[in-house]
Amino acid sequence: MGAAEQMRRTEQTEFCLSCHVMEAYGRSLRVDDSTYLPAAHFQNGRIPRDQACYTCHTDYVLYGTALSKMRGLRHVYAQYIGGVQTPIRLYTPYNNRECLHCHAGARSFEEGAVHNADPSIMAAIKSNELSCVSSGCHANVHDIAHLGELKLWEAPK
Repeated sequence: MGAAEQMRRTEQTEFCLSCHVMEAYGRSLRVDDSTYLPAAHFQNGRIPRDQACYTCHTDYVLYGTALSKMRGLRHVYAQYIGGVQTPIRLYTPYNNRECLHCHAGARSFEEGAVHNADPSIMAAIKSNELSCVSSGCHANVHDIAHLGELKLWEAPK
């Protein structure tokens, strides 16, 4: 039971941001600019704030949770033994499946002018041929290199 509780704890935003190397990524959730994808989702409650990192960075497949936990162990190894390589990079390209988990079927997504500008665009998005986080789409994702230049949003208390 203790192990199960600790596994659930690793899904918390607070846990993810407890590593020094992740602090800037946590600050990027508070960028006061609606074009910053993580900030827009976090600040507008489009994802659970207490599970923000886990919600967007867990593969939504049958064994996604277990695979994510294994990758998490790799992070622990890098943090304490191997040293963290910066900038941090995803192990695999970001899969639209994680976006579509919430957005597929949503009216704003399905009827969006840009998504439907050309009949092939929506099909390419849904088949993962055109990345949601590609240039010209939602490319402002955790741009931590410029955080010092940006205004941060303060949540009401």
